[in-house]
This record gives sequence, C-alpha cells and structure tokens, in this order.
Amino acid sequence: MRLFLDRYLTRPPFRAHPDTRVEQVRARTEGGQVRGEWVERPGAGARDGGVLLYVHGGGFVSGSPLSHRGLTSELSSRSQRPVFSVDYRRAPEHPYPAAADDVLRAYRWLLDSGLGPEQIVVCGDSAGGHLALGLPPRAHRAGLAVPAGVVALSPVIDPTMTLSRHWMAEKHPKAPAYYTDAARALMAPNWRGVAVTDPELLLTVDDLAVMPPVLVQASDAELLTGDAEHYIERLNEIGGTGTLSLYRRRVHVFQVAHRVSKTASRALDEIARFVDDVSARMDRA
Repeated sequence: MRLFLDRYLTRPPFRAHPDTRVEQVRARTEGGQVRGEWVERPGAGARDGGVLLYVHGGGFVSGSPLSHRGLTSELSSRSQRPVFSVDYRRAPEHPYPAAADDVLRAYRWLLDSGLGPEQIVVCGDSAGGHLALGLPPRAHRAGLAVPAGVVALSPVIDPTMTLSRHWMAEKHPKAPAYYTDAARALMAPNWRGVAVTDPELLLTVDDLAVMPPVLVQASDAELLTGDAEHYIERLNEIGGTGTLSLYRRRVHVFQVAHRVSKTASRALDEIARFVDDVSARMDRA
C-alpha cells in the first residue's frame, strides 16, 4: 500500500506542479531526528514569515511527504507560505507514540528555528488529521505554546472507529459493517496496547480547552463524517472555535484532486482564507 500511494499520487493529475521547489531535511535535535521536506511554490515568501506544518495521512501505516507533495505544493501556492511536510515514523514498525512524538519534535524544531507559534498553522489529512489535532494538547503538556490554528481534512478522531460505526448505523443502516472494520484493522497496528479511553486516542476527551481555531473539512458521504461532526461539536461545547465544512458527495480527502475538481479547488481556497484569518488574529493579539 505504501508503494501504491507514492506511485498513484505522483501521477497526473495529482503530482506536484513543475515549479515546486523541494528541500529534503534530516535534522538532529536533542530529542531525536526531524525528517521531512520543505515544499515551496513561487511567491511562498520567506520561511520566517509564517509556515504550514503538514502531516500526511495513510492510516498511520502508509503515506509520505512524497505521496502528498501534490497537495502540499498547492497549499504552498494558495496560502503563499512554505510548507514543512513531516516524515514521521509509521506503524507497524513504529507504533504509537512514535508518529505523535515525531510531529511534536518537528513543531519544536520549527519553534527553535526562530518561528513563533503564531506563525505556524498545522494541517493534516485522515490519520494525519488525527496527529494534527492532537498536536496542540501535546505541545501544551510539553510546556510549548500552541500553534495559530489547525486544519484537518477528513480527520480520524477515534481510531477504534466507534464514532464512525454509530454514524454509519444511523445515516446508512444498510451499509455493510466491513467498511468500518477494514478501517479499524488498517489503523490497529499503531494503537496496540493503548486504552480506548486514552485522550491521545479518542481526541474528543483530550484537553480541547487549549485548542486554537480549528477548520475541519470532510465529505457528507464518507466514513469519517461522524468523526468530524462529533469533534467540532465537542470543541464548540467547551468554548473553542471550530468550523466544520461538509462538502456534498465527495470522496475521502477529495482535496488531492484540486486540478480536476472545482469543489476541491474551493476547499483549498477556504483553507488559505482560514490560514490568513488565524494569522491576522494572532498578529492583532
């Protein structure tokens, strides 16, 4: 599956634009190595002017900065910011908390490079959306300031798929259960031995009070719609600032098809506006 994603998403129409500049990063820190790549399009601006930290999806077991370079390239263009796409360790070779540790280490590395938290917006899709949404509480527990905002595309909120199973039973009672079973089986190697009530597993019981503004995009017809709805409901209930944008009849992480889908292109424009808004809000503060 890893090779499939890397090969499929680097073919037209998903591959990165030819004018994309990519710089590979292997940086040693006190806590370990930071791996990833800087992805920049013309007009992205200097790295000390604000960046996106991108966390790819793939069920915690697949996906890579390469497979998602077409998306990070376009996010750099739309937001006019450099994107650091973190290459985190994946299960089953490196189960939890390896991926979450790597994302936190990349965030700390960006802060140590001279960026302020108000200059960083974290983005992620699917399993990467889980890691992106889980970063601010983890950063807070580590004594770090939280980033300016979080964007999550079709995020996993509950890797046990309990939320999704309940949502499917209510909205699509005739849908076979193997959809949720297959998704849970895919992600299970990352969470072996972790209690289902762990706040770093079930994000709706994490410390949502420390969350910055959040934008969640999802399809109204995908498996993880229930996760997206439930997370934003819980975030807003405790006084957070969460926005849920549901796009009609799209596939999971439909934003990768921005070159051939007007809906996907509009979604990326919405992300760029969100990044501008939270950055402006932090500047005023």
